[in-house]
Amino acid sequence: MDPEKFGAFVALCRKEKNMTQLELAQKLKVTDKAVSRWERGKGFPDISLLVPLSEALDITVLELMNSKKREERMEDFSEENIKDMVTSVAEIEKKNRREDHLITWIAVPMALITTFLTKFTGHGSLLAGLILGGIAALAVVGIVFFILNKKDNTSRKAYGILMLLGTGVTLVFLYLMGVSHLLLLGGLFLLLCITTAVAFS
Repeated sequence: MDPEKFGAFVALCRKEKNMTQLELAQKLKVTDKAVSRWERGKGFPDISLLVPLSEALDITVLELMNSKKREERMEDFSEENIKDMVTSVAEIEKKNRREDHLITWIAVPMALITTFLTKFTGHGSLLAGLILGGIAALAVVGIVFFILNKKDNTSRKAYGILMLLGTGVTLVFLYLMGVSHLLLLGGLFLLLCITTAVAFS
């Protein structure tokens, strides 16, 4: 989509509805500055706003995306399919953003804590701690998302592989650093118990 053409089309449709930028912004729960940016061709709305924007301007999503009104409106069924598709993509984007934030909030503290413990307990250098922290963070992210994605078997398999690889490599690193065998076996047993309990719940 051409941002300038899109912006001019939005402005035209808004004016045809006798709406100010502020009124359109209020309908969409965004700022009037956001609407102004779109209309000046300086950006596009978030994909989750395409359906509400098309409804506010009384045009179809396809017309909005093409920045051009059609002579004949498409059948309602087709327009509903397009709206459903845009809504689904928006929901997937929101889910992906939430997962990205969760990964960051899990991985960064885990990596830092592991690095700190490795260095200050004398089991390895700072570099070894960083490597171990990164691998341990992958293992923990795999475990968390394996637990959270109970209904999605495809994602569950991917996170299960990440969890097992991360855990295995972490245990090898800990073994090479001289961590007690009993402590390693206890941690592995606990991890297997938790994973098994979750998998069969």
